[in-house]
Amino acid sequence: MGGSSRGRLGIALGAALAIEAVGLAVGFGLSEPTSLRPDYSDPLLGLDVLLPAECVAIVAIVIALARRKPGAAWWAAASATAILAVSVQLLEAGAGGWSTWCAIALLASFAGIVLSLLRTGRPVPEGGNDRGAAPGRLTGKAATALAVVALVASMSMGEGMEDVDYSGTWTAGRDDLTLTLTGGQDGGQYTLRWGTCTEQSDWTLDYPQMTTSVQVWLIRETGATSTCLPGTKNIMLRVSGGTSAAPTLALPGPDGKTWTLTRE
Repeated sequence: MGGSSRGRLGIALGAALAIEAVGLAVGFGLSEPTSLRPDYSDPLLGLDVLLPAECVAIVAIVIALARRKPGAAWWAAASATAILAVSVQLLEAGAGGWSTWCAIALLASFAGIVLSLLRTGRPVPEGGNDRGAAPGRLTGKAATALAVVALVASMSMGEGMEDVDYSGTWTAGRDDLTLTLTGGQDGGQYTLRWGTCTEQSDWTLDYPQMTTSVQVWLIRETGATSTCLPGTKNIMLRVSGGTSAAPTLALPGPDGKTWTLTRE
């Protein structure tokens, strides 16, 4: 009976490991860590769930160690590490279909904790060897290794807004409007053309630079030759989306209109 129970446990933990591997692989494969988002609302909603789950995983590590369940401790470590990886990726890529796969992977890792903790049999004696715990230890170590790989990947895949180069010529579709930014990544000169009107002056980035709140300012108070758009104040262009290689800018226009600018 004991061998049959350990066999079923091994199969169940193997299935949990396979689900975790597939969930993390597909989830990270579908995510877009170079995407640029206008705000943090979606990631914050996800973090509201992930942060409590991280606390549960840490408590599970303590319980598993106290009960001398090494398999459960490894699975809890896998869950804690995987949650960190998904949290980092969530901040880089935002919420989306990819996060559903990662949620499945995290549920599988928590199932591994429960299965290992509920395993029948005596705890491992201090300094002793419990062969019955082998399935939990082996799969738990493998699950932790997968989670570490995911964490390293999440920390190396993303590119922040500070890496974006805004120089070049931007257009607004068929609205006969172009914006040319010259200079370095932090600012320079701009030329705005709308129909037959041309406006020239300086541009700069808003500070401090945060991943989703970077704004490009057209400075009109330093001697612009003319103003093609209504008003005399500086113009704020928000980063409205795209990727770090191909961002899009939102330029406010007259009568509440907003142009979406893409770089040629």
